[in-house]
Amino acid sequence: MMTLDVFIRQENISLYKKLLANTKISAGQRDVIAKLLAEEEAKLLSLLSPQGQETAKGLDRSPSLPPENPT
Repeated sequence: MMTLDVFIRQENISLYKKLLANTKISAGQRDVIAKLLAEEEAKLLSLLSPQGQETAKGLDRSPSLPPENPT
C-alpha cells in the first residue's frame, strides 16, 4: 500500500519535471525547480528505504534519545 507521503512526493516530482521541460522559464527559476526536484527525490528515496518505511508506518525502531533532565 502506498502511503500519502509517497504519493505526494511522486506527484511533486512529476510536477517539477513538467516545469523543467518548459522552455519559457528563466535560468533562476530552473535552478530553484531543480533544487526542489532533488529535495523531493531524496525524500522519496528516504521513504522507500527500509528505515523510511518503518518510520512512515509508525514502526520506527531506531534508538531514541533519553529525555533531557532540566536542572
